[in-house]
Amino acid sequence: MNGIDTHSGKDHLFYRSMRFCGWSGVVAVTFFIIGGMILGGMLPPMLSPDEPAAEFARRVSDHVVAIRIGSVFLIFSFALFGALAAGIAAQTRRFEKAPAFSYLQLMFGASGTVVAVLVAFSWALMSFRPDEYDPAVVQMLIDFAYFLALFSVPVFSGWCLVIALPILFANEGEEPFPRWIAFFNLWAAVLYAPGLMILFFKSGIFSWSGIVALWIPFTAFFLWILVMSWGILKGAGSARG
Repeated sequence: MNGIDTHSGKDHLFYRSMRFCGWSGVVAVTFFIIGGMILGGMLPPMLSPDEPAAEFARRVSDHVVAIRIGSVFLIFSFALFGALAAGIAAQTRRFEKAPAFSYLQLMFGASGTVVAVLVAFSWALMSFRPDEYDPAVVQMLIDFAYFLALFSVPVFSGWCLVIALPILFANEGEEPFPRWIAFFNLWAAVLYAPGLMILFFKSGIFSWSGIVALWIPFTAFFLWILVMSWGILKGAGSARG
């Protein structure tokens, strides 16, 4: 094995780094629940995309303090995706002869982290001065946040794919993660796909407030984070020996 040498469990720095990466995913989900669901109004959505711009501005103004505080939690939550991505790639690298898939994972993970952080930026910006912006600008920033989160299917589905393939290609007993995680990633990649439909619908189940285009991808994604966090922590345990 030409990947990271864990020195038969004696590389405590590697073990602790992997623990940090694994727990980062759990903290990210926790922060999203606080910032995006309890305070920020991202999930469930405050409004539907077919409502008038003036209603968007009014709703944001009515909850501006909670949204601002929620945005702080969101930016920390989404920034932690970088640590999760590093942990996934590091675990894959341990089992690679050449670092092809682990590098691909880092590229997709970095792209996904940037997309996610931009979601938080957009959410924060819409709450910065909602009474002064034209209502259409507030509406556009909300649209932009949901489009970043949901329409970026190739980024997040691609990430899942390059996690699944090295598991499936590995010899039995040499997989970087349990084989069922590969199939979970493939299912997650498929479940993100309805997010593409938000371009064509402003109401109903395929809009960015609908159950198919919003709730299914979001649920799949945050379950995916928890599953991959578990996989990293399990890998850290095996590295420790």
